[in-house]
Amino acid sequence: MKQNSSQMVFGAINVPLAIFWSEPEEQEYQKISLSAAANPMSWSESLDAQQRLWLVEKVNTMAIFGERVVILDGQSNWLQVAAVAQRTKDNKWGQAGWVPANQISYNSTYLQEQHYLPEAVISVPRATLFQDMACWTQPISELSFQVRLPILMEREYIFQVRLPDGGTGYLSRLETKRAVDLFFSRECIVAEARQFLGLRYLWGGTSCYGFDCSGYTFRLYQSQGISLYRNSRQQAQEGIPIEEENILPGDLLFFASKGGKGEIHHVGMCSGKGIMIHAPQSRSAVKESRFDVGHYQEEYWGARRYG
Repeated sequence: MKQNSSQMVFGAINVPLAIFWSEPEEQEYQKISLSAAANPMSWSESLDAQQRLWLVEKVNTMAIFGERVVILDGQSNWLQVAAVAQRTKDNKWGQAGWVPANQISYNSTYLQEQHYLPEAVISVPRATLFQDMACWTQPISELSFQVRLPILMEREYIFQVRLPDGGTGYLSRLETKRAVDLFFSRECIVAEARQFLGLRYLWGGTSCYGFDCSGYTFRLYQSQGISLYRNSRQQAQEGIPIEEENILPGDLLFFASKGGKGEIHHVGMCSGKGIMIHAPQSRSAVKESRFDVGHYQEEYWGARRYG
């Protein structure tokens, strides 16, 4: 039986980083999810190349604090959820995967305020969420780039925000923007991208703790107020096709197997003439590379412009 939005149960990610697994698993996946949620930066930095490669095909995506989800199914202490903002043609509710049930909050106040209050959006790689307004001495958590939380109060230097569990916290306005103020700028999106140079690739990653190639471009465009599909093949189906000689900074570049005529397997973003910034693969990190020479030139599929 088909379900509509009024029949679905909604929740929100209530940890700094939630891994969406392709299948539920009681012990190993649970342990990894716990480590990633408790201290995502420490967890990510501890992974060697083999551990990063091990994640390939086991992880569908990752979600960050506050992201709205739809509950699709349940099994023991796992939930299958879809991240609403992570658009995909594979599921009308969003990119789906299995997460530990205790990483989801169902606070009705938060879920309602997500819809009708303006949101504060973290615009730096990592920002501290504080418990206090006056002294900034009580940190609650470190949150990732592009975390969005409903604004309850605005002051010159701070936002008071609603948290997924219904509580409140404070973010510095030096590290955040109002979502309604986001707009596309070629200069700005390149500057946003360069904040992450040297950050190691993470399969399924969509955060400051590690990106995969399309998770990187997805969040970069989200920072400009533009919602793309979550994966590279579907990102390539949107936007305006751009001839190679007309590519500008901010345009996305796609690469495919079979000399650029097969299946799309990689996306980067133009950051200068003949140069792209991208998250290449599990043994590498976010970097800038020439796309008009070598194997990138051989596998070049085309470019798209959005916004």
